[in-house]
Amino acid sequence: MGVTLLTQFAQNVRTDLKDLDPASQLWSDAELVRHIQHALDDYQAILPLSAAVTLTAAAAPDGSTRRQVLNPRPDGYLWTERVELAAPDGTPREPRRGIAFREEPAGQGVLYLGGDALPSAGDLLLVWYAKAHTLDTSVSTVPTEHEEIIALGAVAYAARAAARYAAGRLNVSAWTPRGLADFARERMAAYLAALAALRAAYGSAGPPGPRW
Repeated sequence: MGVTLLTQFAQNVRTDLKDLDPASQLWSDAELVRHIQHALDDYQAILPLSAAVTLTAAAAPDGSTRRQVLNPRPDGYLWTERVELAAPDGTPREPRRGIAFREEPAGQGVLYLGGDALPSAGDLLLVWYAKAHTLDTSVSTVPTEHEEIIALGAVAYAARAAARYAAGRLNVSAWTPRGLADFARERMAAYLAALAALRAAYGSAGPPGPRW
């Protein structure tokens, strides 16, 4: 559970952007929140939360159970990570055995099961899925040790977007067009390096490919 909520997160980003004069702020609060969400999306493509939901296997008209659909998809659903048979109480069936699958299109909860040991209609499946993080004014699920990565990303995205503004708008702030463009490039390079290090550390790179 993170300790920095969205309001303070936005203030930290504003501080890093040196945008502290209320009379000449370059970024609105809404713009900063949008850039924070962009960075959060990047982060959770590498290190999402993990959750599970049960699904009763359904058969197609021809009796096949190869195609299963999560409908409705759970709140915060990003993609499916694992499918396995569940016991009647919804816990994993022992011995645990994953079922090969592919999700097509990715992130939509339409699962095509593979292999020879398909479930029977009515079997209970346990579907493990990647879940989006929450970062709002009351709750944060971002680990404290990764808050700076998201803040860095928000700064990079905000600076890059503002670097495209007309010089007249920049001149009322503390930034010059060239100074902001240089800052945006430097922050974006640092952010992409931080994401690469995170990806290497956790061995994930977003939605998995087909699992046949």
